[in-house]
Amino acid sequence: MASNSPDPSKIRRLISHVRKPLVFRGLIESWPMLKFSQNDWDNLFRQMVLECRVGSRNSRGDQPQWEGESDNIKCTYSEFIKWSENSGDVCNPEMSSLETDKHFLYYGYKYMKDIFDSEVLRMTEWKAFGYPEKNGAESTFWMGTAGAHTPCHYDTYGCNLVAQLSGRKRWILFPPEDTDFLKPTRVPYEESSVYSRINFEKWIGTIPNISGTHPHVVDLVPGDVLFVPRHWWHHVRNEELSISINTWLELSNDDQEARLHESLVKFLVAHTCRNLQPNVVSELLNPNEEDMTYADLDEIQNFVHYSFKALKDNEADGRNVPEDVDALPDEPWILPVVCNESFEPKVKKARSADAHSKIVVLDVVRAFCHPRVIETVSQILKNEFKT
Repeated sequence: MASNSPDPSKIRRLISHVRKPLVFRGLIESWPMLKFSQNDWDNLFRQMVLECRVGSRNSRGDQPQWEGESDNIKCTYSEFIKWSENSGDVCNPEMSSLETDKHFLYYGYKYMKDIFDSEVLRMTEWKAFGYPEKNGAESTFWMGTAGAHTPCHYDTYGCNLVAQLSGRKRWILFPPEDTDFLKPTRVPYEESSVYSRINFEKWIGTIPNISGTHPHVVDLVPGDVLFVPRHWWHHVRNEELSISINTWLELSNDDQEARLHESLVKFLVAHTCRNLQPNVVSELLNPNEEDMTYADLDEIQNFVHYSFKALKDNEADGRNVPEDVDALPDEPWILPVVCNESFEPKVKKARSADAHSKIVVLDVVRAFCHPRVIETVSQILKNEFKT
């Protein structure tokens, strides 16, 4: 940790109250992985088989490149690096047709406890941020080649700390107030993720010009740790081969409300899946949610009940009071992420000629699961079952 770094309890208080993104610097200097060479990474992975998502680097359509539309391949770390650097023949038939200027590989959203042993998990510690109980066992691993990206979304639970270990990664963030301008959707459905229907790959290298929004752009370099506040939208893209690790932090009061909302969405999606054709279900569900088609409906109903009960029991405790980002200390270990440009709302245009004119099943599901609708249903339940 840097010699002028603050008390970890001070960082934790900031994380608990500040409602704008921040970059922390100099606080993970003790992490061994920050100093890893390529040989160190190679020794860490050895002959581990990596299941990677394959995506297109030339996706410029209106819709994002959803995970369910991507292929997957298996390779070793050595093959992953050789392919990304065009530094040698890769004797892997699954990679033979892939080109670095047209495709990306993403080995992301991997729970570290599922891929590394306890010794490696101890290399990742979040005590400098006031969370001494958290290490790699509560963290996820992300490694991708240039162009690898995550569609714009926000996480419904808690907040997020992201440590950049290697390479450069661009984050474009938007405040919760921009939600209506970012076309929120729960299709494809993934628990705790609300996606944007806008394809941000149209603005590679520039600030997205989206009416009514307030983009905050930051490039993370090795040693940076980004704090993503609750419900802040983010589009994430690797500018080069990049490795990062993140951990999600619960916000007990706020998360009670979010769990009720998530339970209602899951209730709707699980019941809807029972009556759809397989090809439509594959569009509705993100690949990691495919088991939703045979989920226990009684169990999901109980999830709604207990989420509602927990919220009601917790309402008397009050909520955290947000602090203004301007109140942050002027110290070298902290950097506010500022708004790069504001775009005024414009008059909504008529549907484009190429947009489908007929309402289909997923349009109806998308409408019923819209965050505003779920908020209304939640409020009706609270009014109906007042104690």
